[in-house]
Amino acid sequence: MKKAFSVFAVFMLMLTAGCEKQNNTQSSPPTAPSSFTSNIKAVYGDIEMTALLTQIAAEEFIIDFLTPEALSPLSLEYKSGSCTVMYDGLKFETDINRFPQAEIGALLTQAISDTVQGFEIQTTYSEGIWTYKGTGERGSFTITRDAETGAWLEFKADGAKLHIIFTDFNETKPSKSSQ
Repeated sequence: MKKAFSVFAVFMLMLTAGCEKQNNTQSSPPTAPSSFTSNIKAVYGDIEMTALLTQIAAEEFIIDFLTPEALSPLSLEYKSGSCTVMYDGLKFETDINRFPQAEIGALLTQAISDTVQGFEIQTTYSEGIWTYKGTGERGSFTITRDAETGAWLEFKADGAKLHIIFTDFNETKPSKSSQ
């Protein structure tokens, strides 16, 4: 009888632990990293480009364009709603509406910020993916994250005809200057 009770107790403990882990994954998304790097592949209308996206702190991002070659000297820094353009040694602030490449980053970084803050965001979970839907300046957007790692996976802004895929996502430690 003792042996049967012990086996039953171990079975119940394993069952409870397994259910708890599964429910935690599905009940709430992982905490979003406050700083990370990720390669991105963006399709904006008919234009395809790649870049390195770095989040330094909340609402502070840098996009370093890699391709096409004409954009490779371009870096965009987004900080609290403003955009600074750095191109081949030149540095200036820009109106996002007058510089299409700046709009790409603005749409993406605003969607990430809104998602992290939960600002009018609809959240759903399915098969290991968290999906967030919201509305930005150019209409509705969707952004997804891996439920286990918290990595951003994909971003779409239908009104802007923008689609971004994240790869090589790495959470980083915030720099001392941003803490």
